[in-house]
Amino acid sequence: MHGRGEPAPRGAVWLLIALMALLPGARRVPAADARELFQRFSDGVVQIRIVEEGSGGKASIGSGFAVADGRRLVTNFHVVSEAVHHPDRYRAELLDEQERSQPLRLLAFDVVHDLAVLEPVEAMERPFALGRARLDKGTRIWSLGNPLDLGLSIVEGTYNGLLEHSRYRRIHFTGSLNPGMSGGPAILSDGRVVGVNVSTAGDQVSFLVPVSRVRDLLAPTLIAGFEPPSDLAAELGRQLEAYQGEYLDDLLGRAPESVDMGPYSAPTRPAPYFNCWGDSAHDDDDLYEASVHQCSTSDQVYVSREQIFSIVTLRHRHLRGAELTPSQFHEMYTQFFEGNHSQIWGRDTETTPLRCRTRFVETAGGLRFKAAFCARRYRELEGLYDVVFKAAALGRAREGFETALVLRGVDYERAERLARRHLEAIRWTP
Repeated sequence: MHGRGEPAPRGAVWLLIALMALLPGARRVPAADARELFQRFSDGVVQIRIVEEGSGGKASIGSGFAVADGRRLVTNFHVVSEAVHHPDRYRAELLDEQERSQPLRLLAFDVVHDLAVLEPVEAMERPFALGRARLDKGTRIWSLGNPLDLGLSIVEGTYNGLLEHSRYRRIHFTGSLNPGMSGGPAILSDGRVVGVNVSTAGDQVSFLVPVSRVRDLLAPTLIAGFEPPSDLAAELGRQLEAYQGEYLDDLLGRAPESVDMGPYSAPTRPAPYFNCWGDSAHDDDDLYEASVHQCSTSDQVYVSREQIFSIVTLRHRHLRGAELTPSQFHEMYTQFFEGNHSQIWGRDTETTPLRCRTRFVETAGGLRFKAAFCARRYRELEGLYDVVFKAAALGRAREGFETALVLRGVDYERAERLARRHLEAIRWTP
């Protein structure tokens, strides 16, 4: 016997719960399963095709889903990017579950968050509701889409929070997204959308755009009198210009942290959304020792198949060559400097050639450097450049320190300011 207010043993509590579940009329809440959800919600998901006008064939596919009483479709920007860059060559259309197709009109896009809103000719039935709830890690969610053009599929996974090392957040979805599922919805068991499929790193590490970004992009398109941008290329350039300006202004407005590498102190982790790594080589057969420190973020902006802006990567390398003669060390040091991020990928048709300005500089702290500022301009995106800044400390026979910044899709003036501040932040302690 247990007195009033005295808790029963844990085993007795669970036994009582089990017995109650067996009583006639006991209310049991069934767990949602993928089959049920697919049957209930699949007709709100479509395949989005980008059709090449000359051949009439599909150039690429993705997924999309109906919202706003079926009058709007949501997908990723990267799914429709060819129609943005080349509207005279590509068009967007949908293919529904009944294999019916209809053209789509692009109303709005957000290149930074990789979203687009489209308008079908005929309103879709069974649109999705957009969720608002904040989720706990481990919450079960389901993703729908068209993987590898194999037909509409559903994938079960879990919500694992927002990416930490990103200024523009993504949801970490533990589930298997595949090409073709981009732009499809990730839903709760009641069908509310919590995210949009966007990318995967493989091994069930996938990413979603939070639904709050969908709401922000969708709302203006539902206002009476809304008109889409008349010049898609100009709108793309405007968004990218605003994005990189905001990003770099944030970095320039912060006091940089520092890391010690031998007798050198150098800037690291430019903002909380950067992640940094370090490593050293101490092989007994090597004639030198090298320590490397690198920082980057998860932020990547998909512009086109050939253009992905990652904004900033920072890298330092400290070298010691006690077993080398001064001339041998100088030769090795020169090779490291010349090869340090001197090449960045991209097609010559999209940018001008990379041009470098090299000079010897002395910082306010008394360090002398050989520095190179290299830039190339985007031909179609006015005012944006790729920049490589690299510098090597001088004055020591068998010891060196080199640093590099790689910036993609930035304006020239901000890049110069960031490079100057980066170099002035390096110190040497004898």
